[in-house]
Amino acid sequence: MQRASRIGGRLAHGGVLLVPVRVKGNDFEFLVDTGSAYTAIALPTARYLRTVPQATPGVRIAPAHGPAVQVPTARLDTLSVAGHMFDNVTVLVLSLPAEMQIDGLLGMDVLGRFRITLEPDTATLVLRLPRAS
Repeated sequence: MQRASRIGGRLAHGGVLLVPVRVKGNDFEFLVDTGSAYTAIALPTARYLRTVPQATPGVRIAPAHGPAVQVPTARLDTLSVAGHMFDNVTVLVLSLPAEMQIDGLLGMDVLGRFRITLEPDTATLVLRLPRAS
């Protein structure tokens, strides 16, 4: 397997990076969010995928602005970023602002499996596999 993947995306909303992510065989655009511990999907994305939030209480998160909130979670059978496949991924289901037109957030639960580099000048996310010990 290749040691590094370069993922071309696009800059939007004042400079954040959006990259392609494949979920259950469908292509989406997720915001790269190094400040989020969790990967999340937007509520319309969950509906499109017919992904039902789990009956458990969910996860308590502390957004950058506002008080901590409890949010539902769901399990995705597959999630793929640049050919790196993840099975049975637990994600948050969030009500994201519709005007942002993003399908989800790519958080540190996925990004943290790699050495990551953000290249804003080329709208690229670079994922490198950790060095073998």
